[in-house]
Amino acid sequence: MAATRIAAELAIRDVLAAYCHRCDDGRFAELAELFAPDGAFVRGALVIEGRAALVAYFEDRQGRPEQRGRHLTLNSEITIDGAAARALSDFVYLKLVDGKPVPFLAGRYRDDFARTPDSRWHLTRRVVEDWPPLA
Repeated sequence: MAATRIAAELAIRDVLAAYCHRCDDGRFAELAELFAPDGAFVRGALVIEGRAALVAYFEDRQGRPEQRGRHLTLNSEITIDGAAARALSDFVYLKLVDGKPVPFLAGRYRDDFARTPDSRWHLTRRVVEDWPPLA
């Protein structure tokens, strides 16, 4: 059904946007709720699993306002297969430098999602690929 697929895609796009807003606003417990209870965040060899570990990781990395910037997620391709989905998105991370927003980091997110019985979508795995790749 096209309507069901469109609704699922819109809900997943909402999760992608909410991730950026919650991270940038320092709302890390709410950010972790976007992940499944055993969801994972992967960046290179770093693997953070579970909501409590995710909150601790983001608090360490972006807990102070001066550590934060703005995440932009764009060019998302979403594939839905029943209660599972995948999204491939580009991202740009902006930081303030001398009071001006400057692209600080760019890359790609490879996201896996699962739909819960209440029809909510959660990240089960987010893989962050920096561009250019980290050495």
